[in-house]
Amino acid sequence: MLRPFITVEGIAEKLLEYYKSIFSDYKLILLTKHKEPHHNLVMLAIFSIKNQEFMISDSFISHEWKINPGISFFIDTNDKNELSKLSNKLSKGGKIHMPIDNYGFSTLFTWVEDKFGVNWQLNLK
Repeated sequence: MLRPFITVEGIAEKLLEYYKSIFSDYKLILLTKHKEPHHNLVMLAIFSIKNQEFMISDSFISHEWKINPGISFFIDTNDKNELSKLSNKLSKGGKIHMPIDNYGFSTLFTWVEDKFGVNWQLNLK
């Protein structure tokens, strides 16, 4: 099994709630917290979107790096309305790297970065 792993600093629960509010098929599979003194941070959470499992963890060690836009999650959909809805929700407070358009490789595609810095490529199949 291959699962993408997202490392953040102190915002894992916010991310989980955010994705729960956006994706109708979101499922939280596991949530564990760090031990004292970091008991307010997520040690490991596993969740799924579109039958793909993801892992996320709050690091209590500060890192110089943040989430890199060169790594993104790619979602294929057969529904123009779903693509548009996901794009609008995910880009709110974030960035649109490529607006919804026909780029030749797809009749409808967009690349957005959510408010937490996670990148999503949305494609009409």
